[in-house]
Amino acid sequence: MIYLSNTTDAQVAYVPRDTNLAGTLRFSLRSTIDRDTVVDAVVLDLKILLRYYAVAVQLPDGAPTGEYEYTMTAGGAVVSSGVLVVASPDVVHEYNKTVQYEQYTD
Repeated sequence: MIYLSNTTDAQVAYVPRDTNLAGTLRFSLRSTIDRDTVVDAVVLDLKILLRYYAVAVQLPDGAPTGEYEYTMTAGGAVVSSGVLVVASPDVVHEYNKTVQYEQYTD
């Protein structure tokens, strides 16, 4: 899962890398609600990281927060896909639960 802040500034998304590539890399981002494509861009692979593509993503103005489906293709074939979450930059989501144990004796 990839997390981005809901800003119009360019930010880096780390997409898992596939080793077998042939063709032009494209990154697309589609809303899971109305299925609109909000980002569709050609990616230049600088090969900075071995296991990830470092993709600079700039969200359009007014992009709603929520979950999106990302797809990375090479020559039309899907090489990576998954869920991308766009959240408000001032909201931090953290799951905290106190774990309580009980011990019984015979």
